This record gives sequence, C-alpha cells and structure tokens, in this order.
Amino acid sequence: MAFDLPKLSYIDTRWEEPAVQIEVLPRREHGFASWIAGRVAAFRTWRADMRSLAELNSISDRELFDVGLNRGDVVRIFDDRFNEDLRGRGRSF
Repeated sequence: MAFDLPKLSYIDTRWEEPAVQIEVLPRREHGFASWIAGRVAAFRTWRADMRSLAELNSISDRELFDVGLNRGDVVRIFDDRFNEDLRGRGRSF
C-alpha cells in the first residue's frame, strides 16, 4: 500500500489537474431582454440585501458583537458609498 503525493505547483489548478478548465462566461447580449434580465437580477440582489439587513437589525447587540459587528456597521455593510475603498483594493462585502 503506497500513497503517492501529487506534484502541486500552487500556481494554477490547470498545472495539477488538466481536467479542470477555466469557465468561459457567455458573452453579454445587448437588447431589451438583457436589460430586463439585468434589472430583475438587480432587484433580486436588492431584495436579498434587505432581507439580510432586516435579519441583522433583529438580532441583539451581544449577538452582533459575537460576529464582530456593532449597530453602526450594519448599515455600512450594504451601502456602496462606504465600501468604495474596499473595491479599490479588490475586496468587497
């Protein structure tokens, strides 16, 4: 019984696993249907954010502290104006 460790490069998965390929995203279509689809997706995202905001507002200060937040941070999480500095560094909430 021998176990052979794979030769991992930690550079890119394509080097270790040839079967893993980069996912090619479909080209965005331009037109009325794609505009409507974009608006529907934006609405769904907004609705999910509002649900999360309501849930965060419903928990106690102690529970917020347990996850590393306070009442002032709750609104900041979902406001894009506060997160512009993180987007510039490549990170976002």
